[in-house]
Amino acid sequence: MSRNDSAQSNRHVNRRKFIAGAGAAGTIALAGCSGSGGNGGNGDGGDGNGGDGGTMGGDGTTTINIITWEEYAEMQENIESTLDGVELNITPSTSSTEMFSQWSAGQDAQYDIAVPNNNLVPRFMDAGLVAPVNNDMVNNFGSMYDRFQSFVDNQFTEDGDAYGVPIRFGWYGYSYDSRSVPDHEPSYDILFEEDYVDASLDGEIIMYDEAAKSVPAAALYLGMDDAMSGARMTFTEDQLTEIQELLIEQKPRLQGYIAPDPTFIQEFRQGNFLVGHSGRNETVQMRSEGDDWVEFVAPSEGALAWYETAVVSAASENQETAWEVINEFITPQNGAALAEAGFSPSTNPNVADELTEEQNELYGRIDPSRLEGMYSIKDIASDVEEAYISTWEEVKAA
Repeated sequence: MSRNDSAQSNRHVNRRKFIAGAGAAGTIALAGCSGSGGNGGNGDGGDGNGGDGGTMGGDGTTTINIITWEEYAEMQENIESTLDGVELNITPSTSSTEMFSQWSAGQDAQYDIAVPNNNLVPRFMDAGLVAPVNNDMVNNFGSMYDRFQSFVDNQFTEDGDAYGVPIRFGWYGYSYDSRSVPDHEPSYDILFEEDYVDASLDGEIIMYDEAAKSVPAAALYLGMDDAMSGARMTFTEDQLTEIQELLIEQKPRLQGYIAPDPTFIQEFRQGNFLVGHSGRNETVQMRSEGDDWVEFVAPSEGALAWYETAVVSAASENQETAWEVINEFITPQNGAALAEAGFSPSTNPNVADELTEEQNELYGRIDPSRLEGMYSIKDIASDVEEAYISTWEEVKAA
């Protein structure tokens, strides 16, 4: 599928053998890792300082150029000490869309690895920008939660070849102020129905200012889980009309829409809302900083999972070493360091052995049964993309 078949290793991973052997852009794309665990970086990767992908130093050192979230620097020293003759050059990014835009504009040759959110990976694949996973190098794949291995099968496997490796993850549900909102059965009903809990929530609810998060939440409330189950979201135009009507009807109950996660935390602490559509890691951060009144729940209808996924450039001259680096991303030691830096769990449950009991409670091992009811956030199917964008625009304009 990639642009340069001759540059790829001939040891492409077949997913069936792999598991057995190893144990939209713009409005519609999920942008920013804070929803997905990261706090952003101070570089955009657009200045070309990544150099030529897979450079070899005069001393025999191989430099692997990576564009990813800033917390990945927490693993750099350990990876360089583990992989003899490998040096990492990490360019921080704050957006998966930014990563894709740069690679599709020709910067794929400047980087060996990118780590976008999972919903952008099919775009990298469709553009022929990424190489299939090398089974020989990524022998930690089989250590991941089964759920993420199945996500790979469903979302970015083609002709038996996987094109990405999930690294860390989180999920969206909602948070609430337990001082004002009573205990209840977790459900999206609280966001859309007035009398779901014994508390006045008019003007006390916020939603994400992103179609990629708010539209799927409305869809799951409406029971449209079938449209969320494939490689891409496949809403019909009638379903999008129903979603649009629901979100417009909800607006009088909202305090507003919110985008940056730091703003969410600040506004929540100031008491500006009581219930917020949110990611789990915002709550983890708040609780780790002493806000024991905030509760986060995954709705019974299903939570929306995101997971950062490492891909290797089809234009890289050091694909084998790049996959070796990615394999290190999901070792227990490195996965624990990344989880601690970004308040988001590793896809390898064995990180639990490297974390304290308190850390495990916040961002360590997750009971696999909790992952089974999750739907991964996805890109929208191209045949309804225009209607999808229009749906969100109409909601915001209403």
